[in-house]
Amino acid sequence: MTLSLLLALSPAAVTEIPKNFLLTERDARRHLDPDEASEQGYKTSDKLTAPLEPNPCGHGRAVDRDRAAARTITHWTSGPSVSSEQLVIYKSPRAAHSALTRLRAEVKQCARKGVPSAPELKFRWRTSKAKAGDEALGMGYQTWQDGSVNETISGIVARRGSALMIYTTSEGAYDPGRLTKDAKKMAAKVCKLPGVC
Repeated sequence: MTLSLLLALSPAAVTEIPKNFLLTERDARRHLDPDEASEQGYKTSDKLTAPLEPNPCGHGRAVDRDRAAARTITHWTSGPSVSSEQLVIYKSPRAAHSALTRLRAEVKQCARKGVPSAPELKFRWRTSKAKAGDEALGMGYQTWQDGSVNETISGIVARRGSALMIYTTSEGAYDPGRLTKDAKKMAAKVCKLPGVC
């Protein structure tokens, strides 16, 4: 069999995530009136170099390899609260698995790493079991100041085929399980994209 025939028979790789594909994307693209815009907002980015949203070691840019497409949506409210949805498509399931494995290792490596600009804050990262897609991991952190919890971030990272889907929120106590529903929904949805599953 010739190489050109093999390439023709192989599934097409995703190079672009369709518009409004992410679960929060329609809301993120909606025009907010001035009153709403003072209370909440969204930021959407398709940068391949954006770090994964759970970022235990505080990387300024992506450190994983072989990305084919990415979209990150962050949402803030005056609550204050922040949440995010991120979809990263890799060139292979192996590359996606490697990115998830690296995140798991970084939680241990940087479990108590602080932020130089706020030395008074103490960070404590953790992981927990999760079920979504082919494999998943609950993760997040708490920041402590003067012996009290300052902020809690819960997140879930799930892999389905060559895709990682990530959901985070600062609302409530540490509980990645409440984000499982969204991760499972996106895990089913990404299989509609060519070559992902």
